[in-house]
Amino acid sequence: MSPESAWPPELPEVVLDWPVPRGVKIRPARWVGGDAANYRAHFQAAVDVGMALAVICNDAPRGSGARVARWFCPGVPMHVTGEQVVGKDGRVQHVFLVPAQAALLALERGLITCLAE
Repeated sequence: MSPESAWPPELPEVVLDWPVPRGVKIRPARWVGGDAANYRAHFQAAVDVGMALAVICNDAPRGSGARVARWFCPGVPMHVTGEQVVGKDGRVQHVFLVPAQAALLALERGLITCLAE
């Protein structure tokens, strides 16, 4: 994948059925808890085994009326699965699906900021 690849990337067919997230995201996504190499390895592993979608967790609160799709980073949506897990810090994490190949490209384009805890 090269940085010259078209943006937004072509998304897998399964994503085309997702509702379009509200608004337009222009700021890079912010991830806490690891560096870019950790996230790149996570998404590359999903791509390597042929998965179009990868699982991520987000601790943003979700009310009962929250939409099922939100922006992962500019040009790439993510979809809530309805599952929740409890993180190491005891906080509830909501489980989302994100297009794995698009996430890799977003990392290369600087559309994801990774912050160590």
